[in-house]
Amino acid sequence: MKENDEWYTPAEIIRSLGDFDLDPATSVEAYRLNQSAKHIYTLEEDGLKQPWNGRVWLNPPYSNPLAKRFLEKMAEHNNGVALVFSKIEAKWFHDVVLGHATAVKFLYERTRFFRPDGTKGMQPRNGSMLVAYGIENAVILMNNTLKGKFVFL
Repeated sequence: MKENDEWYTPAEIIRSLGDFDLDPATSVEAYRLNQSAKHIYTLEEDGLKQPWNGRVWLNPPYSNPLAKRFLEKMAEHNNGVALVFSKIEAKWFHDVVLGHATAVKFLYERTRFFRPDGTKGMQPRNGSMLVAYGIENAVILMNNTLKGKFVFL
């Protein structure tokens, strides 16, 4: 991961989706900020090489090919929710999300992520979407209180 991949999800997004067993793409600093899951894998542990168990929260590194590789592993695991940019023109969206996800929620408001020092970043140029893998996660996403448009795939 490059340093510019270190952007942390606001805790309220994760909390709105319930409890997660694993966050395979985080850091100790991010975990202190958002308590994303019961277990985490950091850059040093390389979540792509580790086993994934239970319900997974995924905010992958946004650079390619890492984003696609993490989403492919999420599709294979098929139990969790991923937060990624709403780039419906991207090859990974067509190949991995449309081909494998159960549902998507396009978030109305742009997500302002946190920097490693805990300060809130500027509004990003792109919107975000939550991608559900598995029917239980799709139902949670459908009933989620975050503003946006929910779509079964």
